Amino acid sequence: MKKTLLLMVLLLPSFVFACDFCNCYLGLNPQYKKNSIGFRYHFQSYSGTEMSPAELSEMGLGKKDFFENRNEYELHAQYYPVQKLQLIASLPYVYNHDGMSNRAKAALGITHHDMHHEDMKAENVYEGIGDLTLLASYQVFNIVSTDSAGFSHRLLAGPGLRVPTGKLSANEMTEAHEFTHQPGMGSWNPMAGLTYLTRYKKVGTMLNANYLIGTRNKYSFVPGNKLNVNLTAYYELNWKRSQLYPSAGIYWEYAANDIFKKEKVSNSGGSMTYLHVGANWYYRKFALEAAVQLPVQTKVNGYQAENNMRLITGVSFTLN
Repeated sequence: MKKTLLLMVLLLPSFVFACDFCNCYLGLNPQYKKNSIGFRYHFQSYSGTEMSPAELSEMGLGKKDFFENRNEYELHAQYYPVQKLQLIASLPYVYNHDGMSNRAKAALGITHHDMHHEDMKAENVYEGIGDLTLLASYQVFNIVSTDSAGFSHRLLAGPGLRVPTGKLSANEMTEAHEFTHQPGMGSWNPMAGLTYLTRYKKVGTMLNANYLIGTRNKYSFVPGNKLNVNLTAYYELNWKRSQLYPSAGIYWEYAANDIFKKEKVSNSGGSMTYLHVGANWYYRKFALEAAVQLPVQTKVNGYQAENNMRLITGVSFTLN
């Protein structure tokens, strides 16, 4: 009977990336009733800049002359204080790097000597501990078919909070776009999530909705409110003591404009749709995961760097 209810969604954040609207990473977890600890790596690649195509063309440049790489090394844990309540904590270490090609440096008149000056840097690194995210999901209902091959479904919902533990290197002269590169946001941000899971025989689906509310930090920067709605389908494959869950789905993400000093940031926010393909493998107490997400629709406000792809890999270990 338990095999008919193997899957649960982990709501874990990856919200520190510069043009990324995602509040969290949503992955499969057949060990849904187990306390666990794990490590996850997120990578995102961007091309482009906030300059318009006309401006770039005048200088003989294109979006490929500017890059952004976002890396997050995430430690996460899952704990069940009671049967129907799931608690999740996640703490990332962030390494964000952006820069430009030699051709762009020449077009912008940046020399090797200039690169030692703070205002003329051709490359920037933002590195440090990120914001802690705490999430609680309560099982609203859990309807199990009396037939092991029948239809079962479950609904979970609950609140969350992003805590400003992350490094924020800023001052009164910091520009709005720089805050989105930082490991930390410097503000307390409430969240809410909902997860609906279905299963029929070895096929299942997951529908997730997650909302984050941006609040003001001490530099008068407010990240835009963010909404994720994701639908994923999976299939269960079994080999002795191991299980493999290949999955595919659509991730839709929306972000409102950021606010800086009570003014809307024009080159921020919008919507993106990703095609998700991944797999999770479980053997006894160990689990491995990998997923790739490719953008298939982008509608952003103003000019922003374009997301080329997202990669997620991870390993976890159950404690009971």
